[in-house]
Amino acid sequence: MNPEDNAARWLAVIMHAEGTGKNKNPYGVMFGGGTFDNNGIHPNKVIDGGNGMKSAAAGAYQFMPFTWDAVTNQLGLPPNSPMTKENQDKAATHLAKKRGVDIKTAPLTQENLAKLSPEWASLPTLAGKSYYGQPVKSYKELLSVFNGFKPRSFVERANAALNKKLPPGEGENLNWKPLKIPEIRKTEEKLNPLQILGKAVKHSLQILGNKH
Repeated sequence: MNPEDNAARWLAVIMHAEGTGKNKNPYGVMFGGGTFDNNGIHPNKVIDGGNGMKSAAAGAYQFMPFTWDAVTNQLGLPPNSPMTKENQDKAATHLAKKRGVDIKTAPLTQENLAKLSPEWASLPTLAGKSYYGQPVKSYKELLSVFNGFKPRSFVERANAALNKKLPPGEGENLNWKPLKIPEIRKTEEKLNPLQILGKAVKHSLQILGNKH
C-alpha cells in the first residue's frame, strides 16, 4: 500500500471515531454536529453537547482551538490559518507522528491506536477504553473502517491535482467534466472496394433466399 493510501485510511478511521466522517463535509463540523465554513479560521466556539459535555472542538479531526493554533505554528503556517481540508489533513498527520505513529506507513494495530488515544478521546487505549473516560470506538470497528476504506482512484487524484492548480473556489463553478480514461475499442476492419461489393452481393443473395 502506498503512503498516500495508508494515510487516507488512517484519517478515515479518526473521522469515523470522532463522528465527523458521516457528514457531507466533515471538515466543517463542530462539536455537537453544528457546521461552520472551514474556508475560514477556527470558530473557537464552546458548544454545549448535553450530559455536561462542552467543547470548542471543530473540524474533521475535532481540533481544540489551542491545539489548532499550536499545530499550525509547528507546520509553519501563518496565524489564523483557514481550516481547509489540506491544512486539517496535514495537522492530523503531524499530531499522529508526534505521538509516535506515522500514518503514511504504520499499520492499524491496537498498540498504534493506544498511542493516539491521548490525542483523540474516541480512540481506545490497550484496555479498550477512552484515555479521557469518554465514549470510545472498539478496535474491531475501527479496523473494519480501515480495511473497508477505498482510496481515491487514479482519475480522482488527477482531478484533485488539476483543481489544486486553480485559485481557491475557482473550480467550483466551472462547467467541465471530470477527467476520464478513454476506453479502448476494437476498430472495424477496413475493406477494399472488391470486398465491399462482395459483402453487398452476399447480403442480397441472403435476402433473395429468405423470400423462397
